Amino acid sequence: MEEKETELLSHIANLKSQINEQIELIEGLNSSKIENIEIIEGLRNSLAETELLLKNSITEKDEVIEGLKNSLAETELSLKNSITEKDEVIEGLENSLAETEKYLQVTVEKWKQTVNEIYNSSTWKLVSKFTKAQTKIE
Repeated sequence: MEEKETELLSHIANLKSQINEQIELIEGLNSSKIENIEIIEGLRNSLAETELLLKNSITEKDEVIEGLKNSLAETELSLKNSITEKDEVIEGLENSLAETEKYLQVTVEKWKQTVNEIYNSSTWKLVSKFTKAQTKIE
């Protein structure tokens, strides 16, 4: 019976050893499971942060686009106003030039008339006989 006892004790020792190995394996799996849960939690947090960053980036991009659209509209309006103002300035300058030309024509005619009146005066006619001076404006 001793042999059977020894065999049973040996078998029990083997079973204890196997149980200890399985307990270590289970502990390792539990540890791995905890690490996996922590990794999953980290990935979820990272995903949430990434989603928030993307949402903020999209919002900022949309704000920039809206700002650019507004700036473009303001620039177009400013250009239209500038063109209108430029056209008004050109028209004003053309009118001023026409008025200046008329004024100069009238002034030149008056000057010619005054000079001709001087030439036609009796004093000038008398002087021009002795000096051979000009007697008419051309």
